Amino acid sequence: MIEVKHIIFIPESGQMPDAFTDVVNELPPGIKPRIVPWSGSVADGVQAVESILDREEIRRVILVGAGTGAGVALQIARNQPRRVERLVLDSPLVSFDDKQLKSMSAALNIMPGFLFRKRNKKELLKQVEDARTAEPPQFSDITVPTLIIKGSSKRSALGNDLEQQLPDVQSTTINGADWLTFTTHGRQTGAAITKFLAD
Repeated sequence: MIEVKHIIFIPESGQMPDAFTDVVNELPPGIKPRIVPWSGSVADGVQAVESILDREEIRRVILVGAGTGAGVALQIARNQPRRVERLVLDSPLVSFDDKQLKSMSAALNIMPGFLFRKRNKKELLKQVEDARTAEPPQFSDITVPTLIIKGSSKRSALGNDLEQQLPDVQSTTINGADWLTFTTHGRQTGAAITKFLAD
């Protein structure tokens, strides 16, 4: 009998779940995938994922965080190290440099309020300003086996500092992929995850 393993995919904030279709199709039998869309702050994402884990009484889980979803996965691994079996981080984005934050702030300021739908423009501007004054997060205390997946483009080098911090990490590069490899190279991303889980 195949032991069922639970795997939770945490996309970028606000990203739709169907972006993971090709990745999920590459997973081996015995893996039960779940995609948890979220929006807002990392704390909001953590709450969204943890509420599903608690509601479905999932005791051991593999977390796959993409982009800003990587910060959510890392925070859960820090909060509940016995619950998280493995981490996969696709193009992890857990901090921004000052130039990126200034650009975000400028873009938010010129956007009309109606484009934010249910989100508050002032709240988003405050989040960007808070990020400018906050210390970059450190994750050296997270000891679960971790895979970092990135593309071969220059923009994909964003997760390099995590490779230095995490004590049990390996990385793989998907040739031709840009940032968020699963969006354009889903099958290759799924194959990399499958290989990592088999090790």
